[in-house]
Amino acid sequence: MIHGNLKKALRLNRTLGWCFLLYSAIFFGLSISNEQAATSQLSNGLFLAVTLSFLIGNQLFLHLVKKIPEHDDLAVEKFCVFLPIITLGVIGLAYLFSGNLFVFMFMPVALLQSQLFGHYRLSKVLFACSVGVYLIGTLFGHPHVWVNNPHISYQVISILMVTPLALAYFHYGSFVATLVRSTSNQVTKLQSLASTDGLTGLINRRQFNHRLQSEISRGRRHATPLTLALFDIDNFKRLNDFYGHPVGDRILIELGGLISQNVRESDIPARYGGEEFALILPETRQVEAYELLERLRALVEKTVFCLPDNPLTITISVGVAEFNPKQHTAFELVEQADAALYEAKRQGKNRVVYGVIPTPKIQIPPPPSLKPYGQ
Repeated sequence: MIHGNLKKALRLNRTLGWCFLLYSAIFFGLSISNEQAATSQLSNGLFLAVTLSFLIGNQLFLHLVKKIPEHDDLAVEKFCVFLPIITLGVIGLAYLFSGNLFVFMFMPVALLQSQLFGHYRLSKVLFACSVGVYLIGTLFGHPHVWVNNPHISYQVISILMVTPLALAYFHYGSFVATLVRSTSNQVTKLQSLASTDGLTGLINRRQFNHRLQSEISRGRRHATPLTLALFDIDNFKRLNDFYGHPVGDRILIELGGLISQNVRESDIPARYGGEEFALILPETRQVEAYELLERLRALVEKTVFCLPDNPLTITISVGVAEFNPKQHTAFELVEQADAALYEAKRQGKNRVVYGVIPTPKIQIPPPPSLKPYGQ
């Protein structure tokens, strides 16, 4: 992205240089034809020389940047630092030689360049330098324009200078807008990668914990029921060892899709880890959840996976637990659902089991206070 913006900035500088070249050539020619003072001819000649140097140097920069690989961030970063400095230097010299306020109005182009490439401290330094250039120019009677020249009108000068100025601001505005959109897309992509399981497309364990805590808080606040289900594939290790991990991954992918397509919009499916999945059921009691999960279990049992290469059928065991706001935390709710899942495995697999009562915690009395020996 930055590599492409650097090339765009150099092309825009080339347009700016051609504008300055035309402007300086006109006034250099007028100063010679009208036999103006040697000082005026010298300043216009220097303005022309600076503009030519800028165009040549900018073209060399553009040629070098095109040869830099996009992954060479260090080289691109160096060009991004030097480009606004050189741009400001050329515009500053052009202003001091020409004394034209329109030339000075191009100073923000260099500031926009530095900010576009993320060098905000450099933009502050360049701003201070542009103010210094303006103060130096006032010592020589700047700014001024040749309004009284009979050979060229003030309106022509305005068109020559204001048009590329507006073009520069327009292009840099579009650069910034593109950069903002790209950054926003990257943030969205990173958030998706951080919260989504790459294999099944469901939310991952970390996002599941976050969503479960949020739903528990919402359930407490509005006094609404909440049920959690944990389920995994029966004999998945044996299946993986016999058919290989690619087949196992394909089963996980297809099962994740099957779960997503057969739950309600308010339900939150997740890949809990390995072959284990989780399903958060907001505003759902355990009896209602049992019916939904029993239908899902039967659907998985009837579905043929890995068609047409390795047609297989699988079964799942499911543990269901309802949240009790007076007793449970998120950890205890997961623990109860996991205990129900273990019970489903113990009873023969391929079944849905209600949550079992959690084991009561043992209260250990505090040790008696110690007294000094002899008391």
